[in-house]
Formats: sequence, C-alpha cells, structure tokens
Amino acid sequence: MKKYHYVLLLLYSSVIISAIVFITLDSLGLKLQDLITDFWILEQFVFSIVFLILAVMILLLLLWVILDDNSKRSINQNLRRILNNQPLKLDEESEINVNLQRLSKKMSHLTTSIQNTENTKILKGQEIVKQERKRIARDLHDTVSQELFASSMILSGVSMNIDQMEKDQLQTQLLAVEDLLQNAQKDLRILLLHLRPTELENKTLSEGFDMILKELTDKSDIEVVYQKNIDRLPKAMEDNLFRIAQEFISNTLKHARASRLEVYLIQSETEVQLKMVDDGCGFDMDTARDLSYGLTNIEDRVDDMAGTIKLLSQPGKGVSMDIRLPLVKEETVEEDIVEEKK
Repeated sequence: MKKYHYVLLLLYSSVIISAIVFITLDSLGLKLQDLITDFWILEQFVFSIVFLILAVMILLLLLWVILDDNSKRSINQNLRRILNNQPLKLDEESEINVNLQRLSKKMSHLTTSIQNTENTKILKGQEIVKQERKRIARDLHDTVSQELFASSMILSGVSMNIDQMEKDQLQTQLLAVEDLLQNAQKDLRILLLHLRPTELENKTLSEGFDMILKELTDKSDIEVVYQKNIDRLPKAMEDNLFRIAQEFISNTLKHARASRLEVYLIQSETEVQLKMVDDGCGFDMDTARDLSYGLTNIEDRVDDMAGTIKLLSQPGKGVSMDIRLPLVKEETVEEDIVEEKK
C-alpha cells in the first residue's frame, strides 16, 4: 500500500470511531460530564464502544473477504478464458481488467505467432524432405541405376551372341560387367553412408567420430588417418562438429575421388580444433567455393559457434579445412552433462 492509502485508512477509522462514540452517547442519553464523574458509567460506555468497534470491524472484514473472493473468482474465470482463447467478460474498467485485456491481446498474438512458426517449420520440413527425395532419386539415377542398366545391356548382348563370341571377347565383356557392378555396389554404399542419421544418438563426439570413420573405412577404399585428443564438450558444439565432419566426408565421397582422408580432433584449454584434409581432385576456390563441398552449411555452423574456418584447395591438390572453436567454461559443460542426466 502507498502512503496516502494509510492516511485515508486512518482518517476513515477516525470518522467511524467518532461516529460510534457520538451515536452511543446520544442513544444512551449520556453526556461527557457523566462519563467523567461516574466511573461505572465510563466503564460500561468504553465496553460498549469496544464491542461496537469490533462488530463493525468483523462486518467490514467479512465484507472485504466476500468482495475479494468474488474478485479472485472473476479474475480466474477471465484467465481461463484467456487460456482457452475465449472473449473476456469484464464488468468495469478497473486497472486489473485493463491488464487482463492487454494480457488477452498478447496471448492471442503469441498464439498466432506460434501457429505461424509451427506451420512454417512443417512446410519447411516437408520441403526439405521433398528436396532430399529428389536428390536421392537423382543420385541413384546418375550412379547405381546407370551402372546397373549398362551391366544389363552388356549381359543381354552377351546372351544373344554367346555362340559367336570368342573366349577372350567373352571374358572382356564379363570383366566390364564385373567392374560396373563393383562400382554400383561402391556407389550404393557411399549413398547409404551419406544417408545415415546426423545425430550423435547419445554418444560423445569422440564415439561419434570413431563410428563414422570406421564405417567410412569399411564401406570405401579411402585410407583414414585419425588423431584425437578430446574431452566432453557442450552438446550443441558436439552436434555441430559431428555434422560438419559428416558434411565434409559426404562430399569427399561424392565429389573428391580421394584415396586418403586425414582427421584431427584436438582440444586445448581455450579452443577445440577440427582439421580435415583429403587428397582428392580439389576445386578452384574463386569459382566453386559455394556448392560442391557444402561450404555454406559448414560456414553457417561455424559462425553460430563464434568460430573461425580456413579452407584451402586447388584443382588436383585436394581440400584442407581447419576449424577453431572457442571453448566454453567448465561450469557450462558440467551443467550440460547434469541436464542430460536429468
């Protein structure tokens, strides 16, 4: 309560008490002189005044409780209407009702914004799925499908002319089919590796790198050199580094025609470094910087983590990517681990 509220309360109480005193004196036919001269009358009078004051206070208190309860009921009902996105029922223009109206408008605005955001996410997700399906279909058509079709055509020609074909010619045709089928199998493995989930799946970053690099070694002819010195990092940083590595590996498989991949994952007190180098065909950084290696996606992730990225490449010289990310405090990492345990 503000100071003037206390002043008003004091004045109101004084008026009420004075009114009770004068009304009691008048109703009992007493005068102030009688009270001064007769102690017994004074005692009865004081008792009557105190009793009346207590009665009035109790009555006012009950009245206040009833009014407060009705006010709370009205507020709760309007809050339920706000939560249920229903119109408010306001009887008067009080400060509380004005605030309830403002709250209702803000809740309606937030609901609309959330719905628009969710709809945008759904549409964006559907568009991403659609584009990914098109990309998978294109990759299958350009690689595995073409190789299988070529193998089928060669085998069909061999079956139709096998009686007229010499042994050396037949062997040449069959070796060509074998090469095509091996290439199709390799391309299919690469495609499946590219399509694996991008989440760490409750693994640490070190475990995730071990998994994906082992799979790369098992499903391709690329020699992998891997060095690591890494502790536990914040979950968001681990996820982003894992996806960056997947993006680089995927593009190395699809475009670089590399025979060797070097991966260095090193952590110091102030930063974490991810360095990846392949010996593939490389590219001209002035003309092909944005597309073939998914650099835009990688650079966006690095920017989100306030890091730096250095890319070096020349045609025929492979690609080198060096990412440095500043490390958060240990308390942040510990809090992240505690949240995961919860």
